[in-house]
Amino acid sequence: MGYSRLSLSMDDSVVEKARWLSDQRGVSISKMFVSFILETAEEAERDKEEVLPPVAAQLKGILKPETPISEEWDYRNILDDTRMERFGV
Repeated sequence: MGYSRLSLSMDDSVVEKARWLSDQRGVSISKMFVSFILETAEEAERDKEEVLPPVAAQLKGILKPETPISEEWDYRNILDDTRMERFGV
């Protein structure tokens, strides 16, 4: 992994705040910037994965389950159980 130099232009007051924060955290401004970019990119990736069609986005969250749904829950298991009860298949 190579490194590149990056120059940023910003207000002097922002530079002072960055230096102060860097001193408080004991981390370089470069490392703080890298951390911010990586965290922001990860958040954007998670948001991108959750893109829903417009109608689904409007309806999301309207109905809340009475009990939390387990990660292992699968509607196909319920369908299979129902078929077994009704048809013995």
